[in-house]
Amino acid sequence: MGATVRNASVYKERLTMNEERERLARAIMGKMSISQLSDLISFYHMMGNLCSEALERKLQDRVDEESDF
Repeated sequence: MGATVRNASVYKERLTMNEERERLARAIMGKMSISQLSDLISFYHMMGNLCSEALERKLQDRVDEESDF
């Protein structure tokens, strides 16, 4: 089997797995209360902010390192 076919097979597997995860997540969230959904979205919003801050720090560190040369 060629590399292109193997890569396509892996991509298709991952796509199928992601679709299944999304389906399960929707089913679980469909059973959650408004309060639970509100808490979940607050959590993900907070995590998004933390990730953005961490990424910004890392990028700034890289810029600082490159300017030292």
